[in-house]
Amino acid sequence: MNRMRTLSWMAIHEMWISFRLIAVLGLPLLGGLLAIVVPPDLVGVSAVGSAGFWYAVGVSVAIAATAGLAAGTLANERRRGTVAWMAVRAVPRASVFMSWFVAFGLLLGIGIALGSIGAWLVALSHAEAAPDPVPYAAAIGATIGMGLLAVAVGLLAGTFLPSRPAAGVSVSVGAVVLVIAIILAPGGVPSPIGGIGLLSHLDNATRPLADGLRSAGVALAATSILLALGARGLERTDL
Repeated sequence: MNRMRTLSWMAIHEMWISFRLIAVLGLPLLGGLLAIVVPPDLVGVSAVGSAGFWYAVGVSVAIAATAGLAAGTLANERRRGTVAWMAVRAVPRASVFMSWFVAFGLLLGIGIALGSIGAWLVALSHAEAAPDPVPYAAAIGATIGMGLLAVAVGLLAGTFLPSRPAAGVSVSVGAVVLVIAIILAPGGVPSPIGGIGLLSHLDNATRPLADGLRSAGVALAATSILLALGARGLERTDL
């Protein structure tokens, strides 16, 4: 536990001095501000529905970009020999992999939560009556789960590919998947991208809490599988 805490703090410090921390935290916050600059009557029947849609658009950009940053970061750590240097000093490669997941996942989760508060305040300012926060909170929780899954996908790509291809694949796949999630209405078979779909279609959600919990559960389960694959892959990758 102490080793993971130290490695995670080192990863966060590395993100800070390279300005990646500002990007991972700042992009979701900008997504929350998107609900301010876009007129609420363009999308959504309710104020919350409109704010949810535009925040889903903004946070999708943030999630895809963070996946690309995670992929490029781990690929660069391999290329620079940092992972090999730590491995020679008896630091397990899996611990290095997990430390980057903790760093990116923690910062992205905080950024999404803070950005969602901004979007919610915008919704309150336009709502005629106090809206129910439960559907919105469920969608945000599931969206954070989707963000963690995107980080795991990026790190998995960075385990095997060079920096630019890893980042490009992660951003491209993330963007396509998230656009599909925004277009499709939630419901039906639970999927890890259901949080974004629920957030962008709050006005049409019939069981937002149940859908949000199921999507978050599926996203976390998929994340754990990808983390196991990535950690095992880094152990076997030539450095």
